[in-house]
Amino acid sequence: MDRGITEVVRPTRPAVPVRDDRLHPNELAPLPRPIPTPPTDPIGFPGYPARLRREEGDESVAVGIATCGDLPVVAAVGRFGFLGGSMGAVHGERVVQAMAEARRQRLPFLAVTSSGGARMQEGMVALTQMGRTAEGIRALRADGLPVLAHFTHPTTGGVHASYGALADVILADAGATVAFAGPRVVEAVTGERVGLAGPRESDDRLATGPPSHTAEAALSGGLVDELLAPGEARDRLSRWVALVHPARRDGPLPEATHVPEPTGEQTPWDAVQRARRPDRPSARQLLPTVFDEHLELRGDRAGEDDPAALAAVARLGQQTVVVIGTDRYGRAPGRKRRPGQATAAGYRKLRRGAALATRWGLPLVALIDTPGADPSAASDRAGLAVAIAELFVAVLAAPGPTVAVVTGEGGSGGALALGVTDRLLQQDDAVFEVIAPEGAASILYRDPARAQEVAGWLAPTAAALRRLGLVDRVLPGPTTHDPAAAAAALRAELVVQLRELAAASDRLARRRERYGPGQGRP
Repeated sequence: MDRGITEVVRPTRPAVPVRDDRLHPNELAPLPRPIPTPPTDPIGFPGYPARLRREEGDESVAVGIATCGDLPVVAAVGRFGFLGGSMGAVHGERVVQAMAEARRQRLPFLAVTSSGGARMQEGMVALTQMGRTAEGIRALRADGLPVLAHFTHPTTGGVHASYGALADVILADAGATVAFAGPRVVEAVTGERVGLAGPRESDDRLATGPPSHTAEAALSGGLVDELLAPGEARDRLSRWVALVHPARRDGPLPEATHVPEPTGEQTPWDAVQRARRPDRPSARQLLPTVFDEHLELRGDRAGEDDPAALAAVARLGQQTVVVIGTDRYGRAPGRKRRPGQATAAGYRKLRRGAALATRWGLPLVALIDTPGADPSAASDRAGLAVAIAELFVAVLAAPGPTVAVVTGEGGSGGALALGVTDRLLQQDDAVFEVIAPEGAASILYRDPARAQEVAGWLAPTAAALRRLGLVDRVLPGPTTHDPAAAAAALRAELVVQLRELAAASDRLARRRERYGPGQGRP
């Protein structure tokens, strides 16, 4: 019987039309090297050769050189019309050869997916292509080359669970089916209808969210970075490529000089109150004023996107940087916690940003403004302590220049995990605390009303920490100076610090000395 993979992966939900703004196979220029052709019928599946002859095109993926904006990339574009986009030996070989070409030419790799699972008619030969394409991604990562993906309708199965989901940056068409297993497979295996055709999940957290197996659910779950409306794909992909392309990401920083350090000093309690002022700019509000361009990353790639945590790719002059930080106003919907308290998922997102800086060899900038990590039972069960600890390691491991700035309240270890950098700066009206004064008063005296008294003993001010040698430079803050002037000063000092660090051949050795043995006290 001639049964194709299309019987498994075709969605039960209404079809989403192919977007006319997606990259099409006929736009690809051939790769400069011929691609070996593996056997097309490796296990002699009955009727398979005849079925191949009846399909649209010559295979379920096309590969070649494409142009995003004015920059070249190596691309793999899926064809769902060919056996449901399933991945067999030819599909896998084309993709891994395209990845190898991206490495030879030092170009980004772009996957435009429209896919199902491993091709059943090729048995385990097809399934092993998942491992081969994953190895291709590993090699691209090792060479510091960015991988981007555009998930079109549908993106499921082996393509999704290998080189699709492994992309550094993922954009998805709004309304597309995006899932490991297609809705029809889920219904056949579990008896449940999912996606737009089925009921909402019983899980309380998901019940109010988008239907599962959709791009919208993937965005909510921190699995993709952006949803694309019709007509947006070309522009958004071009912007991302321009930010991360190896040919464009290491340009010169703008001209700037050191910002004079403020001479005044706040009392500890006054500084605490200033750091907590509700009109203080958040990290997200600083992005467009401090940097020339930025695009935000979404999610921890493990089921959640915490708005209290920020990760973005930005540009200072012509230098691309990765920015991570905490947003004083961010709070996940339905969470009963103070704004700005990142959850375990938030710290995993921050670690993801630091890992991209490491992978691409880019400078890392951290903006610290949080009352502390979310101490709830839910966050603790989700691995908060592990996520914070891993962020420490990720920031310390970044090979490029690293600079952190306390732009508000720096609360305890949840803030310090962002601050173990080459240089630590602090605005003059910000605080960095071992614990909030109310917490210290409650622990030491069982009386939070003594917070103002205890604040004076914690030495949280920028001037005090500068004297201790923990802060490298003090900057004007938005409550002691004009907010626009404070943002301009922050930008200028970041430029100077990054330039100095990039020129320091002993930068990593100094970082190891700063945080290594013998540095437990000032």
